[in-house]
Order: sequence, then structure tokens, then C-alpha cells
Amino acid sequence: MAGADDYEEEHIEEDEPTFGDWLKQEMEDQDVGIPDLVAKTNISYAGIWNIVNGNTISPRQETRDKLAKALKKKVPVKVQKQIDDNASEIPGLDWVDFTPSDLQTIPEEGGVYVFYDTTDRPVYVGMSKANVRSRVKDHSTRFWFKDPLVVRGAFLSVPDADLCVKIEKILIKFLGKHALLNVKGATKDLTD
Repeated sequence: MAGADDYEEEHIEEDEPTFGDWLKQEMEDQDVGIPDLVAKTNISYAGIWNIVNGNTISPRQETRDKLAKALKKKVPVKVQKQIDDNASEIPGLDWVDFTPSDLQTIPEEGGVYVFYDTTDRPVYVGMSKANVRSRVKDHSTRFWFKDPLVVRGAFLSVPDADLCVKIEKILIKFLGKHALLNVKGATKDLTD
């Protein structure tokens, strides 16, 4: 049973500033809109919108660097710590968020990914042993790969190919019928 100290500790962590909070504040302070950042960073409108609105909580380092450079600001240590804490819950395996419709926000490494819809329901679990960006690019030709069915994605870097396959299978079984497109017979992509 959780005690008062457990609640207080969880509550404090929720109040920590996110990268999206910092980005939104900097945009307001500098009177910069999302279209301005799109032009300066080559990140899509949807990618930046997802960060600002809290859908993408742990964007990739490359994405954060591009946005900070465009704003001519450094990401505060407190915000960077929050990102690192959120992304490094398992030593050696990093978790990041991405916008599936923006290939620039998607890692080019092996791992497991999940697509979510507008209600944050898992839609699809997939994996790539070598390059998740190319796997997501393959999905973009599918009829179901559209907003509101696929709005955001999350990625777990898994450098070991065998472990990558095992984690994907576990996630599919764990989510069961709740991962809409992984239901038996609904769709099955080739693995790389």
C-alpha cells in the first residue's frame, strides 16, 4: 500500500518541466510559431505540434538539438534530466517518442516500436533489427497509416536482434486484442 511519502514523490516528478513545456515557453517568449520552427529545422509541423502538446514526451536527441539551435537556446539541465530519467528506465535500452508521419523524428537503429491513436490506444507493435525508420517508411503506404489511427509512436532501442524479436512478441501477446492491427489475421508485416 502506498504511503503519503510515495504519493508526494510521484507528485513532485509529475511537476518536473518536460521538453515540450520548455519548447512551448521559449516559442511564446520569442514569438515563434510552429511554421517558423518547421522552416528552421526541417521537422514536420506534426512532429513539433506533438512535442508542444505533450504527445511526444521524449523526443530524440537530434530533434531536441535542432529545436534548441533554431531557438538559439540551450535545453535547461532540469529539463534534460527529466528527459534522461524518462528515457533511461532500463540501462542500455533507451525509450524515445516520435511522430510516425515525420521520418526525421524516427531513429535509424534497431528496436521495437508502438504506434498509438488519438486516444493513446496502442494500434500496432512492430520491430526492426536494423533500422526502424525504414520499417515505418514501409508502413506509410498502408491504408491504416493515417491520422487519427496513427498519431504518435514510441521506440525502444534494442541492439540485440534476437532480444528485439522476443520483446516484440511479448508486447503483442501482452497487448492482445488491444493492439488493433496485431490481432491475428489483421496484418502481419515481414521482418527485416
